[in-house]
Order: sequence, then C-alpha cells, then structure tokens
Amino acid sequence: MKTESAPAKIKIAFTQLMQQNTFDKITVAAIVKAAGINRGTFYLHYEDKYALVEILAADLLSAIQQIVHDNPGSQSEILTPTGTHSLLTYLYGERQLLRGLLFSGADLQFQYKLKLILLENVQVKLHGLPEIYAKEMIVAHFMSVILLWLQRDCQEPIDQIAPLLQTGTMSDDWHALYHHN
Repeated sequence: MKTESAPAKIKIAFTQLMQQNTFDKITVAAIVKAAGINRGTFYLHYEDKYALVEILAADLLSAIQQIVHDNPGSQSEILTPTGTHSLLTYLYGERQLLRGLLFSGADLQFQYKLKLILLENVQVKLHGLPEIYAKEMIVAHFMSVILLWLQRDCQEPIDQIAPLLQTGTMSDDWHALYHHN
C-alpha cells in the first residue's frame, strides 16, 4: 500500500486548517501536526507557510491556465462549453483549497492572477464598445459567478452553473445597451 507523499499530506492539512482559521492564525507547527509529519520534513519542501501558499497557488493557476488555453471560446467567450465544464470540474475538486486561498487571506493576489488568465484568453469582436471594457465585463461576470459558487461551497451542481458562465458572453442584448440610437 502506497502512502501519501509529504507534500500531499501538507496540502491536505493546510487546506483543512484554512477551513477553520484565517491564514495569519495558521502556523507551521499546526500544519505539521495535522499532516502527521515533523517540522524537518516540512522544511525540506517549503521555506515557510508563505512559500507553501505560493507553490499551491501557482499549481492551481497553472492547471487553470492549461484548461483555459486548451479550450478557447469563440468570439466573446472565455471558454467553450466543454472547457467551462472542465474548468468547473477542476475547481470543484480543488474547492476547499480555492476557498482558503480566496477567502482566508492566504493569497491576496490569487483572484487578480486568475482574472489575468481569463482576460488573456477572452476574444472580443468590437461593435462600438471599447475592447478593454468588453473584456472586463465578460471576465467580471465569469469571475463573480465562480466566486459566489465557491463561497457557497459549490452547492449547485456543475451542470447548473456552467450555463450561467456562458450567459456572460457579449450577446446582442449586451450590444443593444451601447447602440441605442
């Protein structure tokens, strides 16, 4: 029987601790106790709890970026419907860690970094609306739905959330708001 690696144990322990405490209240001592490892093992992998957060956040963002890159949406979409489902499935699987990073003060830049990934991948065909604002509107909608879903601990099923993300595209209704002569 294969045992979990130390980094996997640390990730699980840290994720659990973030559900109970804010980041500033979590100590390396608490992490190693919850992980069932010694401090030396922790320090073999991470310089401190800040390095742990940096690595965990980078891993999440890298996986998200790969999903977004592999499933680019068409005009005025961030992702294809399949890509949206893949992203939500990934987020659901990592929801506890994401909730900790986003809402416990662990990584104050995580939300901004996620937004940048989405902004880089949205394509907008201009119809009189400045591209920078069109992109921001699409990404803001996408982010607000995801953040609310995560805040609610992913209570709604993925198949219910996915269509909400697709409605944030620049539809004719959105264009009508800016072309009412």
